[in-house]
Amino acid sequence: MDNNFQIYRSSAGSGKTYTLALNFIALALKGDRYGYENYYRRILAITFTNKAASEMKERILFYLDSLAKEEDKDRILDWLKEGTKLPESEIFQRAALIHKHILHHYSDLSVSTIDKFTYKIVRTFAIELGLSNNFDLEMDPYKIIQPVVALLLSKISYSGGELSSALVNFAMQKADDEKSTNIEKDLEEFAQQLFKEEVSQLTNGKILTVSQSMQVRKDLQTAKIDITKKVKDLANRVCAFFDNNGLTHDHFLRGTFYKHFSINVGHKQDKRWIPSDVLLKNVFDDVWYADGKKKDVKDLVDALKPQLTQFFTELMNLLIEYNSVIAVMQNIYSIAVLNELLREIRRYKRENNIEQIATFNTKIHKVVANQPSSFIYERLGERYNHYLIDEFQDTSLLQWQNVLPLVVDSLDYGKSLVVGDGKQSIYRWRGGDVEQFYQLPNIYKGQDLFFKEDWETKLNTHFKANHLASNFRSRKHIIEFNNQFFNKTKQLLAKDIIGI
Repeated sequence: MDNNFQIYRSSAGSGKTYTLALNFIALALKGDRYGYENYYRRILAITFTNKAASEMKERILFYLDSLAKEEDKDRILDWLKEGTKLPESEIFQRAALIHKHILHHYSDLSVSTIDKFTYKIVRTFAIELGLSNNFDLEMDPYKIIQPVVALLLSKISYSGGELSSALVNFAMQKADDEKSTNIEKDLEEFAQQLFKEEVSQLTNGKILTVSQSMQVRKDLQTAKIDITKKVKDLANRVCAFFDNNGLTHDHFLRGTFYKHFSINVGHKQDKRWIPSDVLLKNVFDDVWYADGKKKDVKDLVDALKPQLTQFFTELMNLLIEYNSVIAVMQNIYSIAVLNELLREIRRYKRENNIEQIATFNTKIHKVVANQPSSFIYERLGERYNHYLIDEFQDTSLLQWQNVLPLVVDSLDYGKSLVVGDGKQSIYRWRGGDVEQFYQLPNIYKGQDLFFKEDWETKLNTHFKANHLASNFRSRKHIIEFNNQFFNKTKQLLAKDIIGI
């Protein structure tokens, strides 16, 4: 079995782009049984930025041009002879033909960003996704956010109203938290969060109106009063239990359990309802009294321990419920404003026939990730036999899972590879998750994928790990410092990702 799924783990300056370009050229030179001149059309290189895609194309053409002139730039010839098993003269000849063909069919040189490839898939499945066929793509979320926020603020009325009240209270809450009171800037920053991939999965459901949010606030206030009554009732029942069974301050370790229920629970200051760390530890460790207590004291407490534990559990459950109500109440105006922003964003996008790139991965995931690759290729109208993915550590969960069925299918035809450096994972704000790269060839968080088991088995069967261990960018003393630094700091990482 060929190792057609190859992972290159590397560091900065170790030649990731160089390796990807050489693999692209080697695959193009080898071709298939139908030829090699235009086989490059069957190879898709995926990078993270437009600049990186442009640089990749330039490097591929530069090397092909040098080979066509029978020149060995950057000493690539030996690598290509080993990778293709072709003689030197054949490599020169094929490179010349491929280079010429690309120059005449430049648009067929498939080096793309992950966003552009996703956009291509979305265009293909526009009907299934409920999109019009002529929608415009907006790459910059701010160009949607700015007019939406301006429109929302224009709805503020001097005569008041629920929306005006929610926006004013939103601003007041920010001021109370000693944060910015520039409501326009705050709303724009708030709206930015709605375009994050991990957030967009949670915001495609029903939207509450401001009126509904305020009704939720009233319901929460009622729930708060009800829970407060239950806490006071619990305090009364526990105190009655103490009296009926002759339990006093002296029966408990430092009297903490007795004092908490007789003094703190039910107090008008709700913060006092929360048990101290010492009391929590004592109950958790099943420590109720001092070792030096008399036998009759110990026996009494031991006999009543089940009821005491039940009282404590009841208190903790009420506290969880109470604190949840308080947390939502404290953020209810933010929630109301958030819902209005969502409503206006949806309306703006619909009226202007605009779609935003960050929402595409979520939209396409349910359609693509659980379909066989043949169905996707049939709709795309083209097939790639090789996928070369650069900067994989910055590829988001959904981005990877959306191309995963195509990558797995390609392993039947030849080599596909991913290249990345976990230490350079800087795009977590866009959904990049370094653990996904580290766990390859296993599928990270793929429990919802219909074909997960089959895909994972195939990836593992074809898997081969490679390490680019040499640095070609920095001087020796800088490399030595970095090696020492990362060897020390990696000990601070969780054990499951320490190998990154």
